Amino acid sequence: MICFHFIIIFDIIQTNSQPLNKNNMKTKIKLLPLLVFCFFLSFGQSLSDRSAPKNDLIYVCFSKGISSEKDALSKNPELERFTRENGISFTYDLGFNNEKINEMIASSKRNGNSGESVLKLKRIFRASVPVQDGDSFQRVTQTLEKFPEIEYVSVMSSTPVEPPLVNMFVATPDLESVQTYLNDNPGINAKYAWSRGITGQNIRIRDVEYGFYKTHEMLANQNSIQLEPGYSPNSGLANNNYRDHGTAVVSILGSVKDNIGLTGAVYSASEIKGYMEWTTVGYNRAAAVSRSINASQAGDIILYEMQTGGKDGQYCPAEYDSVIWDLTKAATDSGIIIIAAAGNGNQDLDDPFYATYRARGNSGAIIVGAGTPNTTHSKQSFSTYGSRVDVQGWGSSVLAAGYGSYAKYDNDNNRTYNYFSGTSSATPTVASAAVLIQSFYRQTTGQNLTPAAMRNLLVSTGIPQGGTDVNKKIGPLPNVRNAILQLEGKSTISAKALPALEVKVYPNPSNNYIAIQNTENKKMDIEVINMNGRSVIKAGVSSDEKINISDLPVGQYIININEGSRRVVEKFTKL
Repeated sequence: MICFHFIIIFDIIQTNSQPLNKNNMKTKIKLLPLLVFCFFLSFGQSLSDRSAPKNDLIYVCFSKGISSEKDALSKNPELERFTRENGISFTYDLGFNNEKINEMIASSKRNGNSGESVLKLKRIFRASVPVQDGDSFQRVTQTLEKFPEIEYVSVMSSTPVEPPLVNMFVATPDLESVQTYLNDNPGINAKYAWSRGITGQNIRIRDVEYGFYKTHEMLANQNSIQLEPGYSPNSGLANNNYRDHGTAVVSILGSVKDNIGLTGAVYSASEIKGYMEWTTVGYNRAAAVSRSINASQAGDIILYEMQTGGKDGQYCPAEYDSVIWDLTKAATDSGIIIIAAAGNGNQDLDDPFYATYRARGNSGAIIVGAGTPNTTHSKQSFSTYGSRVDVQGWGSSVLAAGYGSYAKYDNDNNRTYNYFSGTSSATPTVASAAVLIQSFYRQTTGQNLTPAAMRNLLVSTGIPQGGTDVNKKIGPLPNVRNAILQLEGKSTISAKALPALEVKVYPNPSNNYIAIQNTENKKMDIEVINMNGRSVIKAGVSSDEKINISDLPVGQYIININEGSRRVVEKFTKL
């Protein structure tokens, strides 16, 4: 017997207790052929390879106004009978508790949104049902999706999906000198921000994919770079290079500037944390995205280094899946910036095939296509494109850690380097620009750019797409200098901005207590986090008030300091 897992969303619709038939069932979504088609496509395999279903993840979204599966079943006896007879059970596994939901709703409303996208996360459930074969699976999903209490049924692959990398080997010279994506055009001009002391300070970054090799020399000695606590990579990752992929992404962002190897574009980011799709628990993309959002606040930046199967199985953005789209919309509405790979399928997102995807609207994510590493900034042949793609990054020639196709010094797996490519390399290139701009804005104003403001700024100040395929839109390449100068030129910034929150943690290092000096004498909310990502102290404190750290183990800690909408992230050492 094969067990399937489903995720369901429900809407408020009046139902009656009449028997289920063609005449009295309200069929809201008649997309079974597309659903089943996408189920097969999500594996990147031919239909002949999928003669029988496997343990796929199926999420069901209940319709608006239905608070739980019990509520849905009580409203429609036919739905209750169908689920009981087919052994269907529901589990809420996205991990958003009421405290986090309320926090995100409040943030969403501060950003001018209704909070409805956040509330929707409470209606998405994972369901499991025992079925015998593919025909049974199709019958169950087809019938389930016809009930008016269900907004959609989303089938997600339980098999890891290839990350958006294109294999390209190019011989390269030595390291920072050839990280030309850090320079001015054709690069993003990260070095302009560096020249002004902006290197990613006070910005937290999350990377959702397959994790990375923390032992690599570019990442090993950096306490601010960690994998998420409580989860370990699946042993199956040893059979492929997916963790090399994450190593490359994180090295582009956070490699320390020490004249050895690479220099990360945002080497002073306060935290870079990897959230894994494939853990010892199993493969679950939605769960990884949920955990990354749960651990984030307004102003943080999440990378989606993921893609999924679209038309003819070719790769398109991960948010093509309804559950990922809903999670993304809730996060961006609440002020979390999400930067996502467009995918390497050369897909036209304006094609009629993607009409249902486009009809959902804009999730708020910044979708990244892959462009050439020259002043033409033309579309790379493999990059997905269309009106939904916002900006481009370099889709080749991005020197990064991992793999070893450029170099493997002393034959050491922890000293490998490669020219990274695909929308995989484009995404951290764009994310680097966004982090530098957000860091500048926060230091200047004490506030955060919203996801929409960041997207509009990257587009309006970027270097336009060129080449012969300008009708295949991947958008402009971000330019950090142009963006910062435009922000400085807006008189509204200085007029509306709060002053930056200026604090000092002292004594540092210390063995008994620390205090936070704040020249404004404001009450502050603080959270101390250890290097495994666990919260160890939460408190409200006044300026210069002692915080007891005597019971903490020796080591380094991150302290998040919040005063209203202003936030500063500092580090201290416990002796």
